[in-house]
Amino acid sequence: MQRVSAACDESVPVRVLINRWLPQPFALSPWATWTLFSLIRHRQRQAFVAEIVRDRVGVRLEHLARRGYDAHPPDKGHGVVPGLADWDYNLHGRGCCVIHRLSGVEIDVDFFDDTSDWFEPYFYQCFLSTLKEPELWEKRLIELHPQFSDRGPTFETIRLAFADLQEAGFLESHSQRSSIVKFAFDEQTLSNQMAWFETAAEDRHRLIRLAAVIGDWPLVCNLQSAENVEVTVAEAARQVIALREQKLIRLFEEENRQRLALKGLQEIDSLHLDEYIITILKQGMSTADTALEMLLKRNDKSWCPLIHEFYQQFNPAGSADEFPSPEIWGQCLEFLFRHQYPFPEAAEVFSNVHQYCLGEAVVLALMYQRSHALRLLRAALRSEIPNNRMIAAAVLALIDQPWSREELLSAFSESEELAQTAECRAALLETQCSQAHQIVSEWQARHPVQRESDEWMTVEEMNIRSLPVYLQWEMDDLRERIVPLRNVVLPDFENE
Repeated sequence: MQRVSAACDESVPVRVLINRWLPQPFALSPWATWTLFSLIRHRQRQAFVAEIVRDRVGVRLEHLARRGYDAHPPDKGHGVVPGLADWDYNLHGRGCCVIHRLSGVEIDVDFFDDTSDWFEPYFYQCFLSTLKEPELWEKRLIELHPQFSDRGPTFETIRLAFADLQEAGFLESHSQRSSIVKFAFDEQTLSNQMAWFETAAEDRHRLIRLAAVIGDWPLVCNLQSAENVEVTVAEAARQVIALREQKLIRLFEEENRQRLALKGLQEIDSLHLDEYIITILKQGMSTADTALEMLLKRNDKSWCPLIHEFYQQFNPAGSADEFPSPEIWGQCLEFLFRHQYPFPEAAEVFSNVHQYCLGEAVVLALMYQRSHALRLLRAALRSEIPNNRMIAAAVLALIDQPWSREELLSAFSESEELAQTAECRAALLETQCSQAHQIVSEWQARHPVQRESDEWMTVEEMNIRSLPVYLQWEMDDLRERIVPLRNVVLPDFENE
């Protein structure tokens, strides 16, 4: 890239460089440009994973791409990377995830041929979320995408940058999966130019030079002392944010982009954000969960009347062409209960819970109305709806007290079915009780998994196999709310 090359020419003073490039807008936004820089380095990380799979685990990439689980070597699907004691690996489907045992950095790759060139945006988002000490490119990228939520996918708005890079011709889509992309150009020259900035990553002047040539004027302002920022540069920085805001407002008109647009507006602290939140709740739009999540984090009780109005109109079961949305039901009630907002449904809300909402009701009852908690826990553990069982089991695994283990064991003992008992078994294995572990181990020895085929796995078999990981994710999601309640004694057990 000519611009990056210009930034490397130190014979040109910084102020001259700024004035030269200020009137020449760059085709890419800073959000897309820093994503491009980071992906260039991430391709090297993915090559590292490929080397582990091919040379240390002994699996050919093309076999993994074509055959998935059937290409996994027996008894070598996960463990410590041979010869790299600081890294763990886990083969999954057509991919492999490696995790650094000290830093927690996670690099996950799906293979679609005999290369590691293809990027899966979700895996890349997960990588960013594990960085505690990001390097130059990721550090700025994370600054551009501040995270406000502990729930749901992190760095979700990165997907907008992927779309921009595809539109600009820097990325191309996979022929069968449009969300999977790789570079559409030879990035080696740009990679070499990037190395000059990496040799002095903490050099503020070098970073100013780079920010100027790529049009990241907000970063130029941040790196200069206030008295040295020229009026024209400050105005250019405001224009960068304004253009981002305009783009996000346009995206909001596309129904499948509303969630990303809303999160993007939050990232730039847009003055229009509240207008869109009000519109979403008044019109009952599909992004209500995102709007409610923002309000829960903000914790401003002045929103209670609007949230109650939305709650009264909301159907957690959804319409005939919608999926149930119990989490939205739970978000509304959590906000109202947290602020002790008086609403007429409060007294009866846990007496007749919709079947889809049992799991959410368990969490809320433990937090705000414990007299209902045990009845709801027992109902959720025995529900035909897996999500209810998952939430209840995760709650009891986090509590990990004698009474909670007894509830898990009781529900577990009532069924001989692998699927129906999967959540309870996984939860018991997460507790600190060795006796519970033994009971589960003996049960599983008596009930071995009978696969329908040696060549492929059914969806149910896949779900049962993956459920312990899903339970751990659910526990992580609930930890902040449930762990403070570990020593709470439910009314039903007060005399025991």
